[in-house]
Amino acid sequence: MKKLLFTTLLLWASSVMTQTLHFRQLTVKDGLPHNSVIALGEDAKGCLWIATSSGLCYWNAEQFIPISVANLPDKRVDRINRDSKGTMWVQCYEHHQQVSRYDTLTHTFTTYNAEDLPDSVRLETVKPLNRTFADPNSSRVWNIDKRMLWQTDTLKPSEKFAYTGQIAIDAGLREETIFSLLLDSRDILWVGTADNGLVFADTRQNRYRRFVCQGNPSVRAVCKDAKGTLWFATSREGLKALPVGGKEYSPVSYPLTDSIEGLRIRPIIQDSKKRLWLGTFDGLYMKPANSDSFEKASFMDTLSHAIYSLFEDEKHQLWIGTERGLYLADLNSKNPQPLLADGTLNHIIDINIGKDTRWVATNGGLFKLTETGNEQWCDIEAHSVVTDALGQTWVGTDDGICLATDHHLQPFPSLVDGHIVKDLQLWRDFLWCSYDQGICCINIYTGRATRLRTEYNEYMEGASCIDTQSGHIYFGGTQGIDCFSLDSLDSQLRTSRRNLWFDEVNIELSPKKEAESSNTLWLYICIILSVIIVTIMVFLISHRQKSPEVSEQEEEEKTSISSFELQAAAIVKAHMADADFTADQMAREMAMSRSKLFTLMKLHTGKAVMEFVRDIRLDYAAERLKAGTPVSEIAEACGFSDASSFRRSFVRKFGVTPSQYRVK
Repeated sequence: MKKLLFTTLLLWASSVMTQTLHFRQLTVKDGLPHNSVIALGEDAKGCLWIATSSGLCYWNAEQFIPISVANLPDKRVDRINRDSKGTMWVQCYEHHQQVSRYDTLTHTFTTYNAEDLPDSVRLETVKPLNRTFADPNSSRVWNIDKRMLWQTDTLKPSEKFAYTGQIAIDAGLREETIFSLLLDSRDILWVGTADNGLVFADTRQNRYRRFVCQGNPSVRAVCKDAKGTLWFATSREGLKALPVGGKEYSPVSYPLTDSIEGLRIRPIIQDSKKRLWLGTFDGLYMKPANSDSFEKASFMDTLSHAIYSLFEDEKHQLWIGTERGLYLADLNSKNPQPLLADGTLNHIIDINIGKDTRWVATNGGLFKLTETGNEQWCDIEAHSVVTDALGQTWVGTDDGICLATDHHLQPFPSLVDGHIVKDLQLWRDFLWCSYDQGICCINIYTGRATRLRTEYNEYMEGASCIDTQSGHIYFGGTQGIDCFSLDSLDSQLRTSRRNLWFDEVNIELSPKKEAESSNTLWLYICIILSVIIVTIMVFLISHRQKSPEVSEQEEEEKTSISSFELQAAAIVKAHMADADFTADQMAREMAMSRSKLFTLMKLHTGKAVMEFVRDIRLDYAAERLKAGTPVSEIAEACGFSDASSFRRSFVRKFGVTPSQYRVK
């Protein structure tokens, strides 16, 4: 039976690939003219056009903007089309013999009789409603049939199902009567309902695959080598390998002692010479590039410490993080000898070595190694540390994501505030992180984030890797390995910032062209300086005239500070026991954008949003401690996931443990 488990197929979880989408909703509360959405269309700029029972509007990813229907035969638009030139055309209810063209300069419609238009124009502008859309990146198809949304898979026709009943409720699609459907250029599926407004789902968010290993699926380490083989370590069965294109995994044998700890593998990395390294609780193992078997690294025989992390720097030196110190071995040497780099560090979870910085994450905090020793930058447990192309250092802690600034950690506001971040990976402009409630992806330039929906999987420290060749990222956890496409991001996360890796252009200019370019540059600089000087003068003149108004506005802002804090505090107290309460939810309840909430919160309180939330919860906890309430009940009542995280937060704020505070 055990042998059968070892040869069990490593399956792509088809149920995950065809799972229901998770919809979000936009209604009249968000500015939609009416909750009955009749027709949908997309213009050349990517804006969504919506025809409702009360008029026409478009959505620019931030707000609904009305479109005048004064020149239309009827305000009830029920068909929206775009021709090959990008011009938008609409037809109205009970006037299908006519078609109206939208003029982007005058923002008005011009109506024509359909029969008077040339055939080529009429074929593009007079079209029936499209009720079927196929996903260009997968085999999924969505269509409207009998006023319901249906999802099918062309590869598995038997898996067709309708979004109705409990399926619709679980997906967030509460309305079962569907009028319109659109899959836009960003792969966002839009659904217009009869009474519940507009709902949408990012079809790429849900494209992930899970490797499921029978027996004990808990995966503690993951690595993809240069050949495409996926290596992963389970908590009891040791090391497994899945060759590229393979469908079966196989156990990998390597020398073990009689100790049961020999099966406990933590880090797996491949070095620049394509050798595979394993760090275990029983020592260090290595597989040469042209060998199929592992051998114990002889130069580590003198060390009996458990190995938690491995890192190869640019000088081809192997940094080895153990439970009792940081060691360094030169891989260029035939017989490398481990040197003790720092013996004061314990339980080293992650290492990041660059040209100018050396970071070590431990269970006792984050440390920066210097020529004279090490500097402690925080005493919060640090689980992961990475450095991006701009030199910014990102740290995953017990309290969310932080940026390493001058001698301290600055909290980075995101969806994972207050959560334990297990691992971090960087890919182009995006920071991927696994935390205690799932996977989150953050644009490091705009700060916009999205939470990727998966089935439950408790992710492990250091159990992730990026395959840059195929563009996939892997996260290991208690339920196996989750694989994501690195480009499967919400459209709101995308940035117009130039890609730092692929948009480099080298052009050799002749001296003449260089001179012409230099002259043109000076001309542009002079023009810009002139405009700036004129703008400053105009501003100073107008500022003198409007100074009384400015002072009045300042007074209003000062008097509104207390009302903002009171409103924010009231919302936090209403969600005191909600462990899933986020900054996005607060922004919605305060009727403002997330960025505006963070700006006002910083202005009025000097704190980040979730820092403000934690302070209110901890003040409430202090009052409950005085009343004699047990600590476990207080932690749950204040919205903390467990008593240990509550204790850590309480100590950081008050300087003593909850029990000590009660006695004092």
